[in-house]
Amino acid sequence: MTQAALTRLTDAMLLAEGEGDAAPETLRTAPTMFRAATLVGQALHAARSAIDEAVGGDKVQTSATLLFGGCIAGRRPRLFLIYGSGNFIECQPDTPYLQIGEHKYGKPILDRVVTYDTPLAEAVKVALISFTSTMRSNLAVGLPIDLMTLPTGARAPALVHRITDDDEYYRELTERWAVAMRRATMAIPPPPYGVPSAQGMLV
Repeated sequence: MTQAALTRLTDAMLLAEGEGDAAPETLRTAPTMFRAATLVGQALHAARSAIDEAVGGDKVQTSATLLFGGCIAGRRPRLFLIYGSGNFIECQPDTPYLQIGEHKYGKPILDRVVTYDTPLAEAVKVALISFTSTMRSNLAVGLPIDLMTLPTGARAPALVHRITDDDEYYRELTERWAVAMRRATMAIPPPPYGVPSAQGMLV
């Protein structure tokens, strides 16, 4: 699904070269990020429709979502979550982050910490904590992590980095988070329900 949609978008830009004013609108000529997100949504919807028709009655999952972000002409960056049907939502103060894929383990951390005004470096740190929490609870999720940051007004990413097993910062972050969680748990008083201190079973 995603590969088919990206191919449609790339081919549209290649075919539009040399056609002048008669060229159809593409990602290269979209005047705003909102309009660009609309084009991506249309491509994703078209790809899904074509694949659904090709597989017919086969039980094949063709659902997909994409994260699409960036900025045009130095304006503020905008981020969208685009669904397979072509509709999308935008990152806003009441939705300060957008997430796809496995999220049930790391999402509570983001919900408690990240706001729309969280500084970029702090947001990266919290995102990595969310990742390591997810990996701790779901063995199907693992490294590498591809990280990219785009500051407001920038025309190109400020950081493009791949985090692998030998990344010292990520390893230290994982260890520090585990220690901090244990310490925070121990610092909270036990429940006042007369629970015995001996080991036993919690149901």
